[in-house]
Amino acid sequence: MSKQYSEMATEISGDVIVIGDVHGYLDSVKDLFRQFEENIPDFENTWVVFLGDYSDRGPNSKETLEFLVDLWKNRPKTTFLMGNHDLAFSLFLGLLELPKNYDYEPHKSHLKTREKKVEIPQTDNMPLQGLRYPIAYSAQNTFISYGAKFGNNNELNEIVSEDVKQFYRSLPWIINHPKYNFVHGGFSKEMTYEENVEQLEKKDLTLIRPVWLCERNLKDAPKDAKKTIVSGHVSYPEVQFLTNRILVDTTGGYNKFVSAVHLPTNKVFRAFPDEEKN
Repeated sequence: MSKQYSEMATEISGDVIVIGDVHGYLDSVKDLFRQFEENIPDFENTWVVFLGDYSDRGPNSKETLEFLVDLWKNRPKTTFLMGNHDLAFSLFLGLLELPKNYDYEPHKSHLKTREKKVEIPQTDNMPLQGLRYPIAYSAQNTFISYGAKFGNNNELNEIVSEDVKQFYRSLPWIINHPKYNFVHGGFSKEMTYEENVEQLEKKDLTLIRPVWLCERNLKDAPKDAKKTIVSGHVSYPEVQFLTNRILVDTTGGYNKFVSAVHLPTNKVFRAFPDEEKN
């Protein structure tokens, strides 16, 4: 990795502020950071974990990604997770190193009719989530934000900065803490706790739909959970505090407030988009 980039932290400890899905709402993210600085003692030495889904749906995907990259470079105790939108974006632009000799052509058979209507110039051996990105992930605003033609991955690839590309290449699927596991969607109840952790650390790109990033029915923790599992992905009206489980997403990318939680106090912060404040 280039010297200008640091590794995304995957093992952290101490107090943490965890931020739910952002989806291009930069004003909400900036408002949250203002609240942190005003209300959290020793904020600069507190870890901040973003739970994934940084672009799409909201109005400022490009600017949001640039802001997050700046945090990555300049605020050491900040780290980020891969969300399903981020995985799809990365695969759509061909940013991730795929397993050698694996044939992704059968993935195309899983596309829905509406997802086939967008002409994508470069689809050679592209995994399913990349093929689905323009339509299934409501990516119109990302193309608008970058000034690229909708569905044209060649054009978008030329515009997206190398900093942003490296940001996406570096995203882990799980972040571990002595008391918490941070993941975008949650843990599968079909696996043991240890199996979930092992699979998340593998980041298996042969999977058609990585359950921990994409599945919506992961509200409960596995029965053998050893830590509290903290995630975003599925939007609720308020932050959910359950047994061995915290769910932080309250926006889903649809012009609602972005939430954050300070751990271990469980203090909730939230920030509305600017248009909702007026």
